[in-house]
Amino acid sequence: MPAVQPRPESPASARSVVPSAVAPQAHDAPLSSSSVARLADELAVPAPSPVHQLQAELVQLIVPPEAEAEQLYPGWFRLAFPLASSLLLWAAILWGASHLA
Repeated sequence: MPAVQPRPESPASARSVVPSAVAPQAHDAPLSSSSVARLADELAVPAPSPVHQLQAELVQLIVPPEAEAEQLYPGWFRLAFPLASSLLLWAAILWGASHLA
């Protein structure tokens, strides 16, 4: 059985021991220009991670391969057919309404 370590008495001793090169103590020092977030430039190389690798694999499953464009009806037909159909139906409605009255 491992020995139980005593609980630290002060908050200063309760801090985890992390090398300052890995994680600087931001709560002890005021913000300086070096600790402010900056935008990535064109030369920045993204860090490889398992999350990015998994996302790349999932994108390949989601995005279908590019298919050929469907053949559509010509523009004049796509405009003229609904207009002509509408006019024909309105003419039939008005003709029927005038004969019923």
